[in-house]
Amino acid sequence: MSASLLPQHPIEAQLSNLGSRWLLVLERTLPNAPQEIWSALTQRDQVSRWAPFDPDRDLTETGSVALPEAGREESADEAENPDESIGTVVTVAPQRMLSLVWGGDAIDIELAPTASATIVRLSHTFDDRANASSYAAGWHLCLTALDGVASGLDVPRIVGEDAQLHGWDALQEKYDELFSG
Repeated sequence: MSASLLPQHPIEAQLSNLGSRWLLVLERTLPNAPQEIWSALTQRDQVSRWAPFDPDRDLTETGSVALPEAGREESADEAENPDESIGTVVTVAPQRMLSLVWGGDAIDIELAPTASATIVRLSHTFDDRANASSYAAGWHLCLTALDGVASGLDVPRIVGEDAQLHGWDALQEKYDELFSG
């Protein structure tokens, strides 16, 4: 499947300074019911098709979860420091909110149904402002893939190195311009 066959979304995000941290928010309206999106957000076999990590379990219960970066072989450092890929599922409110801590960053995904769709709001709280456009480009592609997975499309992996094949570089530049303006 080419990138042109994937659902398309505008270059939209908000970046807020929280003092010592930064908050990136991307919001998308997906043409699916919350239960379809919830399944894609929480079922291990579906999460690995859209997210930047490969969980070792479904994300339907709070607690520790291995969240190694998707599509990467484990490095020697990671083998020696397995805590690097350990995350925590903080909140599970079915069909409403999933909150994780991954790599020390907070990631919240909220679902709000409308009459014919679901608004997905992804919030990522992180430390280094220099990473904002990179994170935005990555999450843009992840939400594009989530849209496709929830709609039943055969979506290719578009995380890690594969993201560059799907326009990550151009997206990163556009988000950099958006956040500079």
